[in-house]
Amino acid sequence: MMDWIVELPLWQMIRYVGIASYVLLTAGICLGIAYSFPVWKGVRKARLYKLHTFCTVGGTALGLLHGVIPVIDTYLPYSWTEVLVPFAAKRHPVLNGLGTLAGYGMLLVILTSDLRNRIGKPLWKLVHFLSYPIFVIAFVHGYFLGTDTALTGIRRMYLLSFAAVLLLTALRFATASRPGLTGTPRPHPAVRRRGGRLQ
Repeated sequence: MMDWIVELPLWQMIRYVGIASYVLLTAGICLGIAYSFPVWKGVRKARLYKLHTFCTVGGTALGLLHGVIPVIDTYLPYSWTEVLVPFAAKRHPVLNGLGTLAGYGMLLVILTSDLRNRIGKPLWKLVHFLSYPIFVIAFVHGYFLGTDTALTGIRRMYLLSFAAVLLLTALRFATASRPGLTGTPRPHPAVRRRGGRLQ
């Protein structure tokens, strides 16, 4: 009954979904950094926040799917333990473990963002800054474990994405060092929320 699932091109799906997840997560962190720039106001700032949230949640969802597919793959199958327990994989335990940690880290960032008003801004901000190391380990996982990195276009995508995050971060620090231009990323009042989620 479930034969049609294992007959899908699962190995290709693992690769494509993983790359799509990384691209969305990169867009999410870049938009999150850009959102904190004081140049954005009003409705544009609200839209930027929504797009940041969409990319982050979408990238995390695809990342979780990327981690689950290997369990049903018949080419290089993984057990649930190898997928869910960091560094338990028999093949490339460190690189696979980093992927697992990135998934858990993004879930934590998203969960604490939804509970921001309950846990308090200082704790939320501290957890939110984990996005940086999470991005780095996701980069290492994808760049060094992904077979598609052998392709010039994919390799350039990884390197350019890393450079983009570094550049935006440097610009943000430069902006924050100027008097009157400080600010922290938070939902714009124009973004209506209900039950901690965007509407």
